[in-house]
Amino acid sequence: MCDVLRGTDREEIVLKTNAELKKKMKLRNHNKTIVCLGLSVALLFTGTVARASSFDHRYDAWNKLLTTHTENGFVNYQDLKESPEDLTAVMESFQAATEDEYDPWSRNQKIAFWLNAYNFAAMNLIVEHYPIQKKFGWKALAYPDNSIQQIPDVWDRESIEVLGKERSLNEIEHEILRKEFKDPRVHFVLVCASIGCPKLRAEPYVPERLEEQLDEQVRVFMSDTEKARYERENDTLYLSPILKWFGDDFEAAGGRVAFVKKYLPRETANHLSDKSKIKWLDYDWSLNEGKAKS
Repeated sequence: MCDVLRGTDREEIVLKTNAELKKKMKLRNHNKTIVCLGLSVALLFTGTVARASSFDHRYDAWNKLLTTHTENGFVNYQDLKESPEDLTAVMESFQAATEDEYDPWSRNQKIAFWLNAYNFAAMNLIVEHYPIQKKFGWKALAYPDNSIQQIPDVWDRESIEVLGKERSLNEIEHEILRKEFKDPRVHFVLVCASIGCPKLRAEPYVPERLEEQLDEQVRVFMSDTEKARYERENDTLYLSPILKWFGDDFEAAGGRVAFVKKYLPRETANHLSDKSKIKWLDYDWSLNEGKAKS
């Protein structure tokens, strides 16, 4: 016959059982907390990485516009005017970038970003005012009727929203690209919608190829006799006034002649020296407008 438990023994067993259950529940909750914290950290990290890499550094929308509406450096502004969705897609791609994303970018990522932003902003300004209307006054008479210079306050007007702020062409060129990055090659990339400007590249500037693209832009510019040429018989180097307007940038790079020599054919470069004369060519402010692709 089984012994009957006394009341005190029964209470001790119940208390002991409850204590063990509480211990197990506490351990189980602790493990759940660790798992939840781990998942939270993983999600936070994943979200951070996703945000940091969400910007399209291939510039697909900009590339599509360039391949569709430009040819040999010229822009079909009439066609662009009739294709606002292409402009909107590019604008939205730039607006998608945030300060938090931008800050950790590499130097080349930042430079490529601003170069593409400037060239698009200048193009978009033309489309907004196309066909360009000639201004009144003496200043207007100094430029072709279809020049970007006919647009009122064109250099200082807000033309593109970037990193949460409206920017002007002057701000992008002078306050950001020139001041922060100090690379004179950008002057052979920035296209202010004029014939005298560098040739508009038919592809976006991308970080992984930026050095190659910048050097190629300078070589293409120097190979255009309307913008640079050397006459050996009088030891004279004829250059675009771009190298005059931004002379300080080239002096910081060793001087205009030293800079130019790196991008001219070796035979020509060997004849150049600090004693070579420099004469300035005229700058063509006519619109870099092309015809529709057939």
